[in-house]
Amino acid sequence: MPDELTYHQTSDVLADMKQIIEEARQTAYRSVNVILLRRNWMLGKRIAEEEICGQHRAGYGLEIILDLSRKLTVEYGKGFTKTNLYSFYSFYRSF
Repeated sequence: MPDELTYHQTSDVLADMKQIIEEARQTAYRSVNVILLRRNWMLGKRIAEEEICGQHRAGYGLEIILDLSRKLTVEYGKGFTKTNLYSFYSFYRSF
């Protein structure tokens, strides 16, 4: 078994189990946050790559973002608004 989760055994089995559950939750939250951070950076990178491919017309970026937002929202639900996609792009450009 992985060593990520640890606990200090006491005489109170319920307290020990609660400690294991809480630590597992916190580890899962951190893992999900790291994965979402990577996903958002990669989405921003892909948007930037589309911009770099020679399509520098005025309005092209907005058109692409709006289209992607509509399609991703239909497929995956909320979280891929125009604003969020711009944020992913900005995040990539900053880091």
